[in-house]
Order: sequence, then structure tokens, then C-alpha cells
Amino acid sequence: MQALLKVFWDIALWRRGPRDLPPSPGLLLVTALLFAATSAESARLVDGPEFAIARGVGDLGFTAGVIWLCLAVARRRHRLAQTLIAMLGTGTLLAVPMMAVLLVAEALGANGPIGSAVQLLLLLLLQVWALCVVVHIVRVALEAPLVVGIAVSTSYFVVGYLFVERLVPAMVG
Repeated sequence: MQALLKVFWDIALWRRGPRDLPPSPGLLLVTALLFAATSAESARLVDGPEFAIARGVGDLGFTAGVIWLCLAVARRRHRLAQTLIAMLGTGTLLAVPMMAVLLVAEALGANGPIGSAVQLLLLLLLQVWALCVVVHIVRVALEAPLVVGIAVSTSYFVVGYLFVERLVPAMVG
């Protein structure tokens, strides 16, 4: 387990890539469940419990769909399991400090200056880092230039936000 966490950490630091993960269906299932759970918990911390589970499942489905589509277009579908494991594992890994920052902001009062500063830290450090990690994973999985990784990842974050934050509650509610 510790070796696997190290691989996810190394991917998050651009030292390794999805190819360094086994294409294991069991590992894919575990990372998918953890990703959905941390996504749901993050949604609960930000917006409350009403649509948390739907957002967690929606986030997982959206992520899997985008990665499948990108790999299919690039004719690299054979990399699906490893790429998804990398995306979901690093997403889960980075969700832990994000949730910690949200909990601290909540405890300190998110509307106060300290809470606002903590939320700004979340946005500037963790979200930008998460974007950079997705850029790296996409770029390596597609064997594409950095600009392609940036374009795909930025689109993924923007459309993902609209899907998970706006469309999932409308579909469920």
C-alpha cells in the first residue's frame, strides 16, 4: 500500500506516469470507490449533504468518460485502466489536503478574513496543483505535447465543474 501511495505521489510531482501503475481491475475499483467517496465528501463540505453522493458519482462518471474519450480519439484505449487509476488515485490523494483546508476554513468561519485566506490557499495551491497533475497524466497517456495536456485538462476542469456543480443537481432534483 505504501509503495502504491508513493507512485501516486510521484505522479503528482511529475516524476512518474500512468505507465508505472498496474492495469489491475481490482485497483481500478478501489481507486474509483475512494475517488467517488472523497468527491462526495468534498461536495458535502462545500455545499452540504443534499447532492453530495450524486456529485461524487457524477464526478467519477465524468472523469472516466473524459479519459475514455481522450484515449479513444488518440487511439490509446489500451491505456485506459492505468490512466484512470492514475487520475482517480492522484485525485483522491489531493482531495485529502483539500478537505482538510475546507474543514479548517469551516471551523474558523469561512466568511472571516482567516477563513477567506484559507480558501484562497485552497484555490491557488491545491486546485492549481490538481490541474497540473491532470495536465501531466493526460500528456503522458496521450503522448502529446504539453499544450495538448493543458488544453484537455483546462477543458476537463471547466466542463467538469459545470457538469458536477450544475447539471448533476438538476438531474437528481
